[in-house]
Amino acid sequence: MTDPVPSHTPPAAHVPLSVRLSQLLQAGSSGEGMSLNQILERTGGRGIYLVMLFACLPFVVPVSLPGFSTAMGLIVGMLSVRLAVGRPPVLPRFLGERELKPRTVQRILRASIGFLRFLERLVRPRRTRWLAWPSAMFVNGALMAFMALLLALPFPPIVLFTNSLPSYAIILIALSIMEEDGVTVWIGYGAVAATLAYFGLMGGVLLPYLLKWGNGLLQSSGGGS
Repeated sequence: MTDPVPSHTPPAAHVPLSVRLSQLLQAGSSGEGMSLNQILERTGGRGIYLVMLFACLPFVVPVSLPGFSTAMGLIVGMLSVRLAVGRPPVLPRFLGERELKPRTVQRILRASIGFLRFLERLVRPRRTRWLAWPSAMFVNGALMAFMALLLALPFPPIVLFTNSLPSYAIILIALSIMEEDGVTVWIGYGAVAATLAYFGLMGGVLLPYLLKWGNGLLQSSGGGS
């Protein structure tokens, strides 16, 4: 009598997010409205990284609109913290729970598919097993949250790269997790190091703006009491 052959289930093949969204677009072609959180749920949570990419894209240029980065940084930071602690990736209720018209959903999906197909030529699954470890998810989520905090700080637009460097780091790490790329993520870590070095070198220039901003908050809160 021969011993039974041990069963082995191979790991599921990676499916690019653009393919997931294409399937979602075809399934919703009948005219179904959805909320953004429903889209995230139907992509297995991977769509949250696409939200981060879109939130950071306006800041890839050296100088961006003042004030806008604060709102985007706070949103990305909140999502990153949820990822770090293993919570479901969902958008705030005022953004994620509002049902969108079918035509709006289709436009969002088509634009996202085209954007992702371009990115997927550069980012692909490579040496990825460790990226799924809870410890790696915690570290990557914490790094993106810290970069989002730097993005949210109200630095004036005359100081170059204060928005773009944290955005590069967030985009690279988010892309790596989304497409299971264990090589590109190291470029993201390099972008984190470059961002910290830049902010350290510019500390003498940036600190007065932060102190002025903090004093303004204290005065406004004291005046309202």
